Order: sequence, then structure tokens, then C-alpha cells
Amino acid sequence: MVGNIYDMMAIWKQWYRGNVNDFHYYNVKKVDGTCCQKERRTLNMPKKVCEDFSKLEWSENVEIKLNNKKSTESLLNILENKENDFFVNFPSFLEKVYALGTGATIEYQKDGQTIIDYVDGDVILPYKYTNSYIYGIITVSRTTEGDGNKKKYITILTYHEYSNHQYTKYSELYISKSENVLGKEGDFSKLYPNVKNPEIIKTEHPRFQIWKLPIANNFDTNSPMGLSILANQIDKFKNIDTKYDSFNKEFVLGKRRILVDQTTVKKQVTGVDDNDNLVYASYFDADDEVYVAIKGMDDQPIKDIDFTLRVDEHINAINAELNYLSASVGLGTGYYKFDNSGLKTATEVVSENSDTYRTKVHHQIPIYDCLYDLIAVICEMEDIKYKDISITFDDSIVQDEDALIKRGIDLYTAGLISKEKFMKKYLHYEESEIQDELNKINEDKKIIKPEGIDFFGINEKGETDVNTNNESSVENNSKK
Repeated sequence: MVGNIYDMMAIWKQWYRGNVNDFHYYNVKKVDGTCCQKERRTLNMPKKVCEDFSKLEWSENVEIKLNNKKSTESLLNILENKENDFFVNFPSFLEKVYALGTGATIEYQKDGQTIIDYVDGDVILPYKYTNSYIYGIITVSRTTEGDGNKKKYITILTYHEYSNHQYTKYSELYISKSENVLGKEGDFSKLYPNVKNPEIIKTEHPRFQIWKLPIANNFDTNSPMGLSILANQIDKFKNIDTKYDSFNKEFVLGKRRILVDQTTVKKQVTGVDDNDNLVYASYFDADDEVYVAIKGMDDQPIKDIDFTLRVDEHINAINAELNYLSASVGLGTGYYKFDNSGLKTATEVVSENSDTYRTKVHHQIPIYDCLYDLIAVICEMEDIKYKDISITFDDSIVQDEDALIKRGIDLYTAGLISKEKFMKKYLHYEESEIQDELNKINEDKKIIKPEGIDFFGINEKGETDVNTNNESSVENNSKK
């Protein structure tokens, strides 16, 4: 049951890495019948999607506070010390949670200091859970000792369980000569004499948190493990990389070529030197890839072949696939855009009624719960007194669309931006749509507006017509 989800994790991890053996490497049969291996170019969108979700949910502006300043400072000192470096490590950890669907943070004390351990989902095995709530996990770690024939693989299985206000941690040690075999159980206390094993603590909070995405697991419906944001997007990633690879091949295969007869590229005898050796001269640069020598062009003029590159067709195809992807993961269409400058995040404004904002809020729920529990555990372990925990997420990227449109009107009225700039930046028109829309507006003006008034209600003197509702007029022309 659980094994199925780990098989999927291995696949998601390959795509997150950006190098999938059975897709990005493939064999091609050449014209002479032989085969050669090719590597498919990639935009590495799985990594990009996970990065963007992590940035969307977490930034340096997230605020964590307790009910008094002294307690808050004590908490932040623990989070920000060199061992934990929470505000650096957590975004990377969250990114990997999006990639694998599950992760864990585990808190323990070492030399009297609280340490946060960030654990990837593919080394977590749940063994006690109710529905999707996991209260017993096994974490796996492996080290090696020696080399050559004396090399040993040491595997430690650590059990973490929370039940009836009691946290229990117990470790088992296994030694093997083979990397693929767990081996025989060894004496944990002999190798780690200073580690208490087992460790039983009465506590109101478990010393571990399981981080999962708020997405139903449709691959293994009986597993309590989370689902990667990449899980149902593999076909889209394949389509994107196939088209991007074709886009690059367009420039390789479609480069200019000059066809010449093969006899013309042979070196010609131009004389003899002082030692009676023949002197040869070449009239073509052998390293110039533009020339292609073929048979059958005797007494024929040189043929210059310059292919027309299908740049726009490829860009449009890649953008269509990017739209399918961004809509499918909950970021809405148009979140990504591929153009002459490469891949970029096209959306400049995230409004409160957008798909991106709704997804952001939806994903914040489990993040908030786990983060709250983590802070509560640290406060308990460090004996930091508090009454309330306040976690404020960064919503600075979310802006009021109506307010932005009004700002655009003000800028246009002041003569600081053009109509085209206003329509592109504030009404989100594409370049190809702007002129068509302006032409339609000008036609409507001739019918329904007095001469000299444009669709913003600005007369020829640059004055605003008080009888014209600017905001309403603009909003009616805004793309919804």
C-alpha cells in the first residue's frame, strides 16, 4: 500500500531534479541505420513550479510573534541560530514538500539547545495514523564506515510516536555490507552511548510535524502520505519539454547551408616547393559548417539554402502548454509566459478574486497548522512563556484590482502613461489586442460620444468631463 506512493515519489523526484532517464534521454535512428543517443532539452518546469509555490506561500515578510516582546525575541533566537537557520532552510524545505508531497520537521535537544531537523518525504514511513492524521512515523538515515572490502553501511530507523500526551522516540541500528540490504541489527547504545534510547516525554505537543499539501491523494487513496504538486502534471511537463526541445532544434536543423559539389572542397595543386613537393590549397574553410558537400552538382551553381525558422509557432505552442500547466496546479492561466527573453512569470498583479490568490489561501491552512505546532514545541522545550502565537503571512503581492485601475486612470489623466501602456499594464490586454480594441472604441465614440471626447472622458484640452464616469467606462472595457 505505502510502497506505491514511494514509487511515485521516485518519479516526482526525477522530474523535480530535471533529468528523467526514460524521457530526457532517447535513441534516434540515423540515415545509415545506426542509432545514437540524444538528450532532450528541458525548461525544468517542475522545479520552477515548486519554487514559485514556496515563494508564494513564504517570504521574509512573514511575521511570527508571541504575546510579549521578550518571548518573541527568545523564540527568534532559537529559529535564527546557525544550527536551525529557519528563515533560510524553511523555504527550501517547503519547496521539497511541494515536490514530494510530504515532509517532516522534528525537534530535539543537543547539548542543551533545541534543534530543528528538516526531513524529506521519501525517508518517512508512517506506521500509525487515523485517516490522514499521522501520529507515528519512522525516519531512515544511513551512514558508511570504512572502504573497500571493509566498507559497512549503517542504517538507523528512528520511531517517533505521539499518543495520550506522550511523545516516544526509539532508535534501531542495522549493519550491512551491501548498500541494498538492511542487514543485521546492531547495538545502538554502543555506537551512540550518549543518546537516550528510548526517550519518553510527557508533553502537550508532539515533537514532530508532518507537512502535506491540501490535495487529495488520487494515486494511493489508502495512504496518509501527501500528494506532490507535480503528481498529475507529468504529461504536461513532457509536452512542454518536447516543444521546447523542438524549438532549440529549429535553430540547429534550420541553420543556413550552402550546397557545393564535393570536388570543389578538395585541395587543389597550386605548384611545387623548393623540395619538389606538391603544394596544395583549399578554397573552402573545412571548419565552416555552412558548406555541405554532396555528389551530383558538377557544373551547377552553388545553392544557398536559408530556412524560415518557425519561431512564433513554437513560442505559441509552448505558451499554450504553460497555460494548461498553470491552470491545472491552481495558478490560473497566464501565470507563466515564454517569449524572446525566455521564461518568466507573466502575472504582475494577484487580485483577491484570482485563482492564484484562492490557491495561496488554501495552501496556507496546513502550513499555518504545522508552523503553529512547531513554535509551540520550541516554546515548551525552551521554557518560553506565552499566551498567544501570532503568524501573519505576507499578502503584499495581493492587490486590489479596482484600485490599480483607478491609479492607471490617474496616471493617464496626468499624461504620464499612454493609452497603450494603460491597457496593457492595468487592463491586461495582449499586445495584439490593443490596437483592435482602440479601433473599436474610436468607432463607438463617433456614435455615442460628443466630438472631441475620448473614451477616458478627457477632452482635447486635457480636461476631465465631469459628466463622464471614468472608472465605470474603463471597467466596462476591462477584461474579466
